[in-house]
Amino acid sequence: MRRLLVLAVIAAPRLAEAYPQFQLSTDQTCTSCHLSPAGGGLLSENGLAVAERMSTYGGAPEAAHGALVGPSWLVLGGDFRAGAGANDDRAIKAAAFPMQGELDGAARKDAFTFYMTLGAQMGGSTTLSYLELREHYVMWQQHPDASDGLYVRVGRFMPVFGLRFAEHNDSTRQFGQTPLYGETYGAAVEYVDPGWEAHVTGFVHDPIQDPIERGDGGAAYLEKRLDSRVSLGVEGRYAHSADDARTAGGITAKYWLEPAKLLFELEGQVIHQSFAAGGSRNQVVSYLAGSWFVHDGWMVDIGLSQHDDDLQVKAIDVEALDLNIHWFTTSHWELLLTNRIETIAFGGGGATSGYSLFQFHYRL
Repeated sequence: MRRLLVLAVIAAPRLAEAYPQFQLSTDQTCTSCHLSPAGGGLLSENGLAVAERMSTYGGAPEAAHGALVGPSWLVLGGDFRAGAGANDDRAIKAAAFPMQGELDGAARKDAFTFYMTLGAQMGGSTTLSYLELREHYVMWQQHPDASDGLYVRVGRFMPVFGLRFAEHNDSTRQFGQTPLYGETYGAAVEYVDPGWEAHVTGFVHDPIQDPIERGDGGAAYLEKRLDSRVSLGVEGRYAHSADDARTAGGITAKYWLEPAKLLFELEGQVIHQSFAAGGSRNQVVSYLAGSWFVHDGWMVDIGLSQHDDDLQVKAIDVEALDLNIHWFTTSHWELLLTNRIETIAFGGGGATSGYSLFQFHYRL
């Protein structure tokens, strides 16, 4: 059952996220390259230049290779991803599937931005059920021509919490507090500076679209760059629903080893969950990763993840070893080989599983 869940998470259409590996290794903040203070999604002018510079063959980085460049107040983009490979579910099975289909748009006027992401999803009996308006918010920015300062957002988005890896099957994403389709309606006050950043969000669950997050509450994330090579972060989140209440806290850390082109990343969360029907449990999730920038256009990630669903129950903890090889061929194309070996209780609680998948990612 767990192995099928892992594949389902990978195969699900997903919201475009940033690669936190580029922070410190490329620049100090996510806003150096993205319009959103959370990172991910549409790129700024500097982000477009980085996309061209970091790829092997470059090319015009603008939307649709320049064909969708319009007036200065309008920014357009999108992400499309497909996967193919093999999954071990008591037998090796081949699989091929769409993973992501999104269109992004931002309209900017002075200090205000209206941001929207329309994405494809597994639908039902109607055409509209195949579409989801994942993000839509209004943002005010203190310095509209810069990438630092104060941001205020109101609308539907994912509250900033943790490192926000693009791979949604990492333990801190899949079992932590930023799951796939975990966007909520909220208001956020956020400050970003090369030396530090802070994000505070109050949120309620989506009453219209079927939500993954059914609780209401708040989230906070604070990150301090000790210098250009080291950052430390603390995080906290609370959500209360008709079924349960979850209180989570955690830490993050990054260390950039310049001569070796290595970035080390760590995130750990502790989650206390109490149920309305009675009882409670404590969970721990963590992820340790190393990213090696081998050559222009190439990045290799090795990660160790862990998830313990209930500290009082023995032999149910899940561990995983990941190996991801990224090739950013042009400013729009990424080819990715992602691999995982997963165990339960270090092999003592069940069969070992895994997968190996090729991904084809096109940024519009």
